[in-house]
Amino acid sequence: MNKKTGDLPMPTWRLLALITLPLMLSGCLAAVVGGGAAATSSVNDQRSVGTQIDDVTLTTKIDARLIAERDMPSRWVSVQVIDGKATLTGHLPTKRHIQRAIYITENIRGVRGVHSELMVGKPALGSIMSDSWITAQIKSKLWNDEQVSGFSIKVETVEGKVYLQGYVNTFIQRQRTKDLVHKVKGVTAIIDLMQVAKN
Repeated sequence: MNKKTGDLPMPTWRLLALITLPLMLSGCLAAVVGGGAAATSSVNDQRSVGTQIDDVTLTTKIDARLIAERDMPSRWVSVQVIDGKATLTGHLPTKRHIQRAIYITENIRGVRGVHSELMVGKPALGSIMSDSWITAQIKSKLWNDEQVSGFSIKVETVEGKVYLQGYVNTFIQRQRTKDLVHKVKGVTAIIDLMQVAKN
């Protein structure tokens, strides 16, 4: 097999991500705590640094468990954890697979709840490419907007349906975020899972 990472099968890609993510996070969090421009991440994300670490750890555990599960095409599943609450998006072949994925996630220690947006079926290659493009366009708009934060809002797109999670400071920011998403070509629906921070 060619040693280039692009030739590795999808599960291997995800395993590599699981190994490197905690290392990357520790560096990012160090920068956040240290101050400077990176400190904006901590300010805009209403979760404490400890909670952010816990959420990333839970995401890693869920991913690892789904990857380890026999007959579970977990490469089609995306996991987001915010304040211990996991959201599963993407596709799985059958309802039984979806039920199993939810069960696995629910039974991981530290998970406070599971919201499933998993769909039965297999994603088309064209859909995957389009969804990635839409997500990139949305993230770019959030990063460049003066009213909302690209740090604290998580974006996931499945077949043109955009899932928004994370924290905003006001209802105005929440609406502003959705307005920006509506302007991106290819968006078919917006699932608003954002929370307004308690002041």
